[in-house]
Amino acid sequence: MSTRSPQSDAREVVCPYCLDRIPFRPDQLYERNEHTHFEFTPVVLPRKDDNKLRYEDILREAFQKCDNSADLREHYLPAPYLTNGEPLTVALVGSSRAGKTHLLASMIGEVERGALDAHGLKVTPLHTESHRAYLNERVLKLRAGETLAHTEQTDFAEFADGLLVSGGGAARPRPVVFFDLSGEDLERTGRVTRFLAAVNAFLFVVDPLRALPLPYLDAVRERTKQRTDDLGDRSFGTVLDRVPRDGRPYVNAAAAVVVGKSDLIRFEPAVARWLTAPESARPTARALREESRDVYAFLRHHGGPAWLKPFGDCARCTLHFASATGGQEDAGGFPQGVRPRRVLSPLLSIFAMCGLLPGADSQEVGL
Repeated sequence: MSTRSPQSDAREVVCPYCLDRIPFRPDQLYERNEHTHFEFTPVVLPRKDDNKLRYEDILREAFQKCDNSADLREHYLPAPYLTNGEPLTVALVGSSRAGKTHLLASMIGEVERGALDAHGLKVTPLHTESHRAYLNERVLKLRAGETLAHTEQTDFAEFADGLLVSGGGAARPRPVVFFDLSGEDLERTGRVTRFLAAVNAFLFVVDPLRALPLPYLDAVRERTKQRTDDLGDRSFGTVLDRVPRDGRPYVNAAAAVVVGKSDLIRFEPAVARWLTAPESARPTARALREESRDVYAFLRHHGGPAWLKPFGDCARCTLHFASATGGQEDAGGFPQGVRPRRVLSPLLSIFAMCGLLPGADSQEVGL
C-alpha cells in the first residue's frame, strides 16, 4: 500500500486501472512527453498560496503516478481525476464491428459541439492534451467522413477520453472517463478487464446486423461478411459475469442498451419515432421509459431474448435507438457525410441515473 505524504489529500478515489484506493499526492506528479506519450518526468508543484495561477496551470496538465501497480504495468492518472468530484467510469460493451468506437466518437463530437449546454451541463477536458489527441485521431476523422479503424487488442486497458462535467448540483465537477475496448478483449477474463469491477455505468451496443434477421439487411450482411446470431453478444455475458453483485441478483451499475446503426432500420415505425425525435428536449423518466418500452419490444420480437440480457441483469437500465453516422459506410468512408442521430440520449440517461443531469430524478430513471 502507498504511504501518504504530509501533503496528501485525505480523500481517496479508486484507480480505474488497478482498483486500489489512492489519495491525491502532490509529490507524485509528472508531466508527459507530448510527442511520445510514453515518457513521464517529475514536475514540482508550487505551494498554492505562493502562486495560485501557476499551481492550477501545472495541476491541470499533470499526471499522478499510481504506486499500487501490483501485477500491472506502471500507470499514471490525470491529476484532475483525483482533485475533483467522485469519478464516473463508463464502459462501452459490444462485439468487434458493433460500432462502439464510432458511437463514442460521435458522442464526444456532440459534447464538443456544445450540445450538453441545453441540458444545464458544462463540460471541459479532464486532460487538455489527451482530449485534443482523441479529437484529432477519432472525432475529427469521423466527422470528415472517414471510417475509424477497429479498436486494437491490448494488454492494458486505458480509458479513451475523459471529461470534467459540472451539473446536477454537484459542488465540484465530476471526472467522466470512457473505456472503449475491442470485443475480443471484452470477452477475456484476465487482467485486461480488471477495470470492469469498478465501472459505474455501461453502454451495451447492439449491432442490428447480428441481432435482427430482417431480410432487407441481408445485402448489407453479405457485403460486410456478417451474420445473425440468436445467442446474443458474447461480450455482454462475459462483462456482466465479471461485475460484482455483492450477493444481489442484479448488477447495480447504471446501464443503457443502444441499438446502434439504427439508420439501417430507420423505416421501422418504432425506430423512426425515436430516431427523428429532437435531443434538445429534456429526457424525462417518462420519455425514457417510453423509448425503452419500444426498443425492448422491437428487440424481443425481431432479435430474441438473448440480446436483452443487460436489461434482465441490470437493476437500472434504459434502451435506445441511435446512429453514430446517420448512413452506411461505402468504400471505406461516408461520402454523404456523417449525421449523428440520438447519440447523446444514452449518455444523458446514464448521467440522469448517476445524478449528473440537472432536474432529473435519479431515482426514477432506468427503473
